[in-house]
Amino acid sequence: MSSEDEQEVKDLEYYCRCIREIKVYTNTKLGVKCRNQPALLLSVIHLIAKGKIAENKIIITEDLINVFKKYWSVSSDTSFKGSDLALPFFHLKNGKKNGQYKFWHLQYSSEYDGGRPQTIPKLRHDIDYAYLDEEMFQLIVNHDYRQKIVDQLITFWFAKEQEIFESIFEFYQP
Repeated sequence: MSSEDEQEVKDLEYYCRCIREIKVYTNTKLGVKCRNQPALLLSVIHLIAKGKIAENKIIITEDLINVFKKYWSVSSDTSFKGSDLALPFFHLKNGKKNGQYKFWHLQYSSEYDGGRPQTIPKLRHDIDYAYLDEEMFQLIVNHDYRQKIVDQLITFWFAKEQEIFESIFEFYQP
């Protein structure tokens, strides 16, 4: 059996599993998982639903920052810092250690010199844009599939804040 035969089909079920497998940082002092990456993905989906992201290029815009801050304010007890967006934007590309469940990719700028950008200005300098697997992007563009992905994100990562998150997301539906 070739490795091509062993590749998993990238369908709705695959991406729902990807969402559950997002590798997040755990603050050992506080004993909590930092849910910045799931909040970032929800923010991107939010902007796709609103028509603010029309092609598979996720650029750090004021819209993205503002939507992320809205979800951040509901899901975090700390005040927002630029690294709260910059680090998940950069690290969401990592997926699982064995390379499975990757769906977020970065297009580095010609000026990227290594390291991980920890501020929004540095991120904008180092990264031209992020993009999703094309299969995932197409699922998100479709209203019915998008809703299933959003439901997965909210119920798995934001169960305590589910009602608030759902109301924010519904408010911004086109």
